Amino acid sequence: MTTTLDARPAPAADLGTAWLTAEVRPAGTFGRHDAGRLRALLDALSACASIVVLDLAAVRLSSPRAAAAIDDAARRLEHAGGCLLCVNADAETREHLAECRAVVIRDV
Repeated sequence: MTTTLDARPAPAADLGTAWLTAEVRPAGTFGRHDAGRLRALLDALSACASIVVLDLAAVRLSSPRAAAAIDDAARRLEHAGGCLLCVNADAETREHLAECRAVVIRDV
């Protein structure tokens, strides 16, 4: 069975449209070899969610590619009127996300 993800941007939110929030809690180390899987997941979510909450408490980002995948999804969501919010990031992960322009980082 083959699954195809539709990565079209979500339509811009308006006051008459219901918001859809997705929370994702990945675990483990995400290096350059895992960035593709992370990108595929975030592409799918940014195509249909209004807000994506990425809980990074159990994650270690060890690659700029993984951070770029997060930033790309954040840009798509922002362009559509939504937001990608990263929570519970450790110091090393925050360093990798520091270059991201569209990601919102908060501690919970």
